[in-house]
Amino acid sequence: MNHILCKANLGLLALLCFALASCDLNFWKEPSPVIAEVENSRLRIKDLKETATGDSLVSKEEWIRRIEYWVNFEIMHREALKRGLHKDSATQRLIKNAERKILVDRLKLSLDSAVAVESDNELQEYYEKNKELFRIDSVSYVPFSEVSEQILSVVLSKKRLEREKKWLTETKNLYSIEVYPQYLDLLEKETP
Repeated sequence: MNHILCKANLGLLALLCFALASCDLNFWKEPSPVIAEVENSRLRIKDLKETATGDSLVSKEEWIRRIEYWVNFEIMHREALKRGLHKDSATQRLIKNAERKILVDRLKLSLDSAVAVESDNELQEYYEKNKELFRIDSVSYVPFSEVSEQILSVVLSKKRLEREKKWLTETKNLYSIEVYPQYLDLLEKETP
């Protein structure tokens, strides 16, 4: 009987070790140090560093400016809440519209993530088809190598728009949509 209990305990111990090993290790780490506080809101170093994405080197003065901005923003947010501005119907509409815009922008980002240029030939082809855009004078053109980044931007932008249009066309079929053109005249009459 002791032999069976010993095996069961070892099994439980192994299962517990496996469960602990598979847990999120961030749970066990100490939280990032707090660099600023306003009431019960805390700005942690980790969060502050996230504001520097893309910045190669941020000076101490810039960090101080960012901390000051955060403090000022927190104070203004708290004052706006104290004054009840979040309850105002116009503010509620603005918040709802901002939320909708953020969600649409996030959706567009997810759609855009699949857009890419297949090869440099695609960029070169755009250059050749639109060479007049790159004319310097009657006989010469800006070299492809000097405008390839701009061409890449244009080609990606066109692909994003095409993908969005295609996606919208396909997705619109999933929704009931009604447009009432008979009311267009009312828009003209009510517009000052």
